[in-house]
Amino acid sequence: MIPNSRFLLISLFLTWQANSVLLFPQSADYIDGKVINSTTSAPVPFATIKLKNNQLGVYANAEGDFKIARNAEFQNDSLIVTCIGFKQTSLAFNDLSEKNVNKVFLAPVIYGLGEVKVIASRGKLNSVAIIRRAIRKIVNNYPVNPYNYIAYYRDYQKKENNYINLNEAIIQTLDNGFSSESISNKYRLLDFRKNTDFPRMNISPYYGLSDSHDSNNSNKTIPDAILGDQYGNELFILMVHDAIRNFNIRSFSFVETFSTDFIMNHSFSEPVSVFDNNLLLYKIDFEAKYRVTGDSLQASGDIFIQPKDYSIHKLEYSCFYKTKGEGLKKMFNIDVEYGYENSVDSLMCLKYISFNNIFNVMDSDDNTYFRVMDSYLDTQTNLKSTVVLYLNNMIDPVSASRKEHYEIMVGKKAVKIDHIQVTGKHLYIRLKDDDLKNGLDSVRVTVRNIKDVNGNILDKRKSIELYQYRELFVQEYNKPLPLKDSCYMQYLPLEKNCLSKYSGNEKYWMNTPENIKINK
Repeated sequence: MIPNSRFLLISLFLTWQANSVLLFPQSADYIDGKVINSTTSAPVPFATIKLKNNQLGVYANAEGDFKIARNAEFQNDSLIVTCIGFKQTSLAFNDLSEKNVNKVFLAPVIYGLGEVKVIASRGKLNSVAIIRRAIRKIVNNYPVNPYNYIAYYRDYQKKENNYINLNEAIIQTLDNGFSSESISNKYRLLDFRKNTDFPRMNISPYYGLSDSHDSNNSNKTIPDAILGDQYGNELFILMVHDAIRNFNIRSFSFVETFSTDFIMNHSFSEPVSVFDNNLLLYKIDFEAKYRVTGDSLQASGDIFIQPKDYSIHKLEYSCFYKTKGEGLKKMFNIDVEYGYENSVDSLMCLKYISFNNIFNVMDSDDNTYFRVMDSYLDTQTNLKSTVVLYLNNMIDPVSASRKEHYEIMVGKKAVKIDHIQVTGKHLYIRLKDDDLKNGLDSVRVTVRNIKDVNGNILDKRKSIELYQYRELFVQEYNKPLPLKDSCYMQYLPLEKNCLSKYSGNEKYWMNTPENIKINK
């Protein structure tokens, strides 16, 4: 279930420790592919790759990569590859290479000058009117009755364009329908694994800017934005950001509650026509208004609406912070697409959702930071009890001499400081109370904000800039799912949730992109 929350760039919960038995085979029996723009040779992100006869589908990632299981049932089948703004292409499954990455080229749809501007037949609707009507028709165009779907989920980070810490899962979503809030949805975890084909990095369970909210910090937060740790569940965090499914509750900053705030918070361009295969869509660019972003942020995106029934097919949204002399830097990005493929009762259903955001995390492998190397209690110095700390760098005497930077407890009793002395890398803290013979073994010392002579703060490790990604790609809708054992996901990290044991044919697979493996 998904709590009602808002988006925050930082302070999301993350954990990595656990093991899980794999439910589905994870052998190398896959055929790898990459979808490419035939005009620019650039990757085509989030293209749909569908088996024509078997009706199973996968989606390329942001780099255009995908993989299909090498299954004997597929040999006489064909792949249908589509993406909004491109011409559909198809290729026989048995023509695919089993050794090399199969490049699939999609040709952009080219418009004549007379086709670019949309001329609405119903009263010449402008962009705002089109979007307003589309929002009103959400309850008509999307399932309102309960339905379910099987999807491939993954989360990972990027460090300087290198992928780390990839976790993958197969998840069943039991959606109560758009007439109910998504908080009532339930989920089953069918498979989970940590991908060890490329590096994993030990990072702090909690990540964010902590106490670094200063004017010089380049990673600015969004004022008044709130998102808790979602009780430790990465999937629930992702699903909060589907503004279409959560149209009547808060989703993420600036879009806020989609049905009431989206139009009010943005300025819209004139619609232009694009095609999803042969389906005409209106593409409307938009930008968040200055009154909601302020001087430091900029947000923009695109919404794709089908003019026949005013169904919303796709929402792309990006937020950037403005840097001095360096232009815009992405803070977060959300892509969500719905479609009729494998749909429920010919209604719009989720195809995929991708959410990523930038964050800073302390480098747990940094051994050069300013820290305490040794500590002990000296009870022989001038008949006074003295706490002695030995640090790895020369200590700044100004910051170290301030008594408010220390808290010393003997048991439950706070002890006052009589005198502080700094000698090189040694710090001597003489306690004021003379009679501390009893309970000296339980002395607890807390030190804050002291620096070394180079200005390094105690226990402040180096900061690493990462992008966090969470993505869900739907493979199948409303198919019977025989289960030996069934359990619903709880407010726990995925790896700590129970697995529902599946007893049917093994037809769902991890769609791990080939290019995120080591040396690939």
